[in-house]
Amino acid sequence: MTKRWNEKLTHALKSNHVATQDTSFLLYDVNFLEDIFKNLKNEWPEKTLHALAIKSCPLINILKIQKEFELGAEAASLEEIWIALEAGIKEEDIIFDSPAKTTEEIEFCLNNNIYFNMDSFEEFERVKIIAGERDYKCGMRLNPEIGKGTISHTSVGNKGSKFGVPIIGNEEKIKTLFEENPNLVGVHVHVGSQGMSLDHLIKAISQVYHFSKELNDLSVFDLGGGLPVSYYKDQTAPSLSEYRQTLERDIPELFDSKLKLVSEFGRSVFANSAVAVSQIEYIKNKNEIVVHLGADMFLRWVYRKEDWHHDVSAFSKDKDFEKRPKEEYQINGPLCFGGDILASELSLPKLTEEDYVIFHDCGAYTLSMWSRHCNRSMPKVLGVKNNEIFVLKSRQSKENILSLWK
Repeated sequence: MTKRWNEKLTHALKSNHVATQDTSFLLYDVNFLEDIFKNLKNEWPEKTLHALAIKSCPLINILKIQKEFELGAEAASLEEIWIALEAGIKEEDIIFDSPAKTTEEIEFCLNNNIYFNMDSFEEFERVKIIAGERDYKCGMRLNPEIGKGTISHTSVGNKGSKFGVPIIGNEEKIKTLFEENPNLVGVHVHVGSQGMSLDHLIKAISQVYHFSKELNDLSVFDLGGGLPVSYYKDQTAPSLSEYRQTLERDIPELFDSKLKLVSEFGRSVFANSAVAVSQIEYIKNKNEIVVHLGADMFLRWVYRKEDWHHDVSAFSKDKDFEKRPKEEYQINGPLCFGGDILASELSLPKLTEEDYVIFHDCGAYTLSMWSRHCNRSMPKVLGVKNNEIFVLKSRQSKENILSLWK
């Protein structure tokens, strides 16, 4: 894992894109991402829309790249719709999934031909009133209630989940809605993100698909996202190709039907595509390293270490770095509370304040979850493609931070 990034980091640090104030930055492997985008287009049925989850990676310049591969975007807020439109994603390639859609947001979708999945019967009634006689297309999120995965906080397909309409107990009501409302043309299923096994995901999709065959005039099946990734160098996770092959084997009708398929992958596309890099600012008490990223970017990792992880390595411009003797270190973040500790008892070559700490698998749900605690600037984001380094997002400026609080 480290070897993959060494050459890329060398190019980045030698480029004129890493300035003195860039005490930390993210680096995306764009070749890696483009291979994934290409495979999504080539391996799935032609009628599939891959609407990648903006919440996992909202970088507009990344969305512009995925647009080149005719991929769409899944938005969980009106603000994320704005991001997709700014990137040039076509309105008909945006899926809107917020469970708290306002009248303004529904009106925006209706006026701009944006497909959305309704989260409840109550939302359906609101949409019906707002839409009036207008023609539009939408779906309904159904909950198969198959239980939680290994991370309860990111599981949403359990009984009592705040998301979606439970199928059990509502079968006839759901069927009636689809019979009486020609604008309701799709179903949506999403039972969790990370901590969900492949079997868990397939079971949920299978249950919703077999129920959906009883629905009138269905034309869209949205199978959501949720495919897990590995954050550990010595573990593997099911690939997107393996997921598709398993779906095709276990639910072949899903691929043979005339239904338009929609996916909402996020983590499984972006997570392994980037690293975060921080200068070592201080080495205190011989083994406490102070860096420029902490709970501001790694919220889940800092607060719930039992559920979340990132492998950590080190990088040096010193060619003999790996020959140094190993020592144990604690990695401390920069924020003003005692729990801002990223890793302890970490064995690394003996470090100096001229070296760097590397956090792996940071392409999803890291920068997009940035915390404003201590008001530190969001770091610069770089891309690397064919060893060329370029800026995907500039470091947050003083003016931008000040404007947030005016």
